[in-house]
Amino acid sequence: MKRNFYFIFLLVIGITTSTNTHATIRRVKFTATTTPVPGIDFTTFQDAHDAASNGDTIQLYPNTLTYNSFTGTINKKLVIIGPGYNYNSYYVSGSEIPNSGLQILPGYITSNNFTIAKGSAGTSFQGINSIGINTSNIPDSLNDISIIRCKDVSVYWDNSGVCNNWIISQCYNVSTSQNTYGASFTGNRTISNLRIENCINSSSIGVNTSPVGISSGQILNCTFITPNFNFYNQAFVVQNCIMVGGIYYYSSGMANTIFINNITESANSNNIMFTNPGSAGNVFGVSFTNNAFFVGYPNNTSGSVTLYSNDARYVLSATSPAKNAGIIPGTATATDCGAFGGTNPYKVSGIPSVPSFYKLTSPSSTATSSPYTLTFSVKSNN
Repeated sequence: MKRNFYFIFLLVIGITTSTNTHATIRRVKFTATTTPVPGIDFTTFQDAHDAASNGDTIQLYPNTLTYNSFTGTINKKLVIIGPGYNYNSYYVSGSEIPNSGLQILPGYITSNNFTIAKGSAGTSFQGINSIGINTSNIPDSLNDISIIRCKDVSVYWDNSGVCNNWIISQCYNVSTSQNTYGASFTGNRTISNLRIENCINSSSIGVNTSPVGISSGQILNCTFITPNFNFYNQAFVVQNCIMVGGIYYYSSGMANTIFINNITESANSNNIMFTNPGSAGNVFGVSFTNNAFFVGYPNNTSGSVTLYSNDARYVLSATSPAKNAGIIPGTATATDCGAFGGTNPYKVSGIPSVPSFYKLTSPSSTATSSPYTLTFSVKSNN
């Protein structure tokens, strides 16, 4: 009997974010097979979403010709997964280098824009390049959203109700904003227990709860390139972060922010990290002008050769002063400052935390004996 075998780049096994033991994996613009599987393969995200049930997984695939983009409104609890970023040699922008140890996938995903609507609580986004997430204009709670190992993340909390327990983790370049509310909206706009951890970032982090709301959050073990915070005097803790360039002068509303065990290029004179009540253990006046702090910053080349991808360049040097300069919150345990320290270190290139099948061999494409032996290799990406 003839059996044909083909390679599927990701297999999701036992995703812990789903409580549905019969969850289905649905694929959008999957091109490894010539015949789409009914109910599994879709050409648009919205079609895959509408066919999905709570707890299902939707996988987004790149394309070599059109550079795929995905949009849609989410009103179910889903796991939405892309292939990661900086992941192969097919798309190299000039400042990135190939990551031969990761997936070799043809093509690129250019953009993703999703609206979080009622019913989406618990949804997780992983391994997605250039992702915009907006909350819909409804006075409902949109809770427990997680954004993990994504690149160029833009979160905009519109005129929505209380948003509890959002996590943005291990991402490269994150922007959050909550602009002026609409004149007709008078509800609570609290962003409660926001957690941004182990990110590498050069964009603005902000909330604005007007007209009503008391927001809170933690920013832990991030590496900031000229950080810009706009907290509108909400209660935030910034801990174990590295701040290249110091606090940007456009930052505002920091009176109730506590800074603990951060490292900054700024001097301590009149620095809010030094003067804010409760702030402690911060290190000021650190120089980032040579590669003694990070392996690839500021110099990331050798001649005309780029040494590290844009995220890997911020790995700490062996003798970096950020080594063991932080404290894991709630403990007395030392940890490295920056994105590669803490309890959930940054993973280069954002490959999602699901197993990868990267090798499959068989004696032939035709099974002539029993048993018929297949050999395959799986890599954990936790």
